[in-house]
Order: sequence, then C-alpha cells, then structure tokens
Amino acid sequence: MAIRTLRDSLSMDSLWEELVFTEARLLGDENAKEFSPTIRQLMDRLERVRTGQVAAWREEIAAEAAVAEADDLLDDWVHALDVALLGILEQDTLSPRYRRYFSDAPSSIMRLRLESQIARVRCWAESLATEPERVLQDLGTRLRALMTKGNAALDRRRRAAAARQDHRVRNIKPMISDINDSRHALFGTLTKKAVDLHLPRPWPNRFFRQGARRAKPESRPAATPAA
Repeated sequence: MAIRTLRDSLSMDSLWEELVFTEARLLGDENAKEFSPTIRQLMDRLERVRTGQVAAWREEIAAEAAVAEADDLLDDWVHALDVALLGILEQDTLSPRYRRYFSDAPSSIMRLRLESQIARVRCWAESLATEPERVLQDLGTRLRALMTKGNAALDRRRRAAAARQDHRVRNIKPMISDINDSRHALFGTLTKKAVDLHLPRPWPNRFFRQGARRAKPESRPAATPAA
C-alpha cells in the first residue's frame, strides 16, 4: 500500500510531526536505522524554513501594529479638529466652515479603516493651511505628518504580506515537495528491503504515520510562537 502524499498547505508543526515519527521508527528498527539520516536532514531544513516563516510572521504582525498606531493617531487628530472647530464656531455644527470638514459626524470618519480615512481627509491639509486661526493651521501641518506616517505603515504592511507569500512559494512549498519525494523514495527502498529480507509485507508502511489525525493547515498564529 502506498503512503500518503503530504499536502502543501500543511502547517510546519504537522510536517515536523510526520518527520519525527518516521525518524523514530527508523531508529527503532535494526533493519531500517541506516536510512534515518535522510529524515534528519529534512528536519534540519524544516527548522531553517520555520525560522524564516516566524520572521515573516513577526514582521507582518509588527506592520499591523504600525497601521493600528497610525490609525489611532489619525482618529485622535480628527477629534482634535472637531474640538478646535467647535470652540472657534461656538458649537455651531451647521456652520459652513464646520460642514466643510464634517459633512458627516466625526465619529463616522474615525470608524473608517486607515487607508479610507487618509483618502477622506487628504485634501484637508491644504484647506487648513489657509484658515485664519493658528490652531487650525497647526492641525493642518500635523495632518501632513500623520498622513506620511500612515502611508508608510500601509506600505510596510503590504510589503510584509508580500514577503510572507514569497517565503511560502519559494521556501515552504518546494520543501514540502522535496519531503514528499524523499518519503516516497524511502518507501520504495524499504519495500525492496522487505522483499530481500523476507520481512512482513506491511513492514515498509510502519515507518509512516497512518492517516492525518492531527494534521492542520498552515495559518499564522495570533502571537509569534516560541522558537
């Protein structure tokens, strides 16, 4: 009976478990222990690839934190503009000057995701620079800095996501393909040895886990796992 082909969506943990099982079974059998170095080499490679994966995850999570920070700072800025305008206009929310910026409630702007919020307030910096009050001019200057910070955070998040995807395509998927090739080659070698030594017919299959009871698809953890 042929062995399973491991899916290329499997998690690093599931792949590691498959290799640990096979190595342990090989080492425990005098007729098969000579083949264990092949599995050890695959395990060493998996650990290197896993380290790269965790680094990619770490950067992506850090990038998400940078986006969240920029989003919070822009929300604070919208609130500050609302307070400044209401103070200047004596709480008149129907004033054309107030409606110039807040045709919708400030809270609705603050609920927007960072990218949409930046797009919404993008032209405000130029308008605020021409307002007569110094406090509004200063808020316009502050807005320019916040948009720069926000756009940088969004760009970092895009780059981090691309780097994670590149690592999977260039490192993880080829590694899983090589693991499958090595497993099938090992199974063929064990099958031949079973014939040569007149071992039980099921003997070659005993070195590979049957089924995928604990196999899980890859997904990024909520927190960076320990090395």
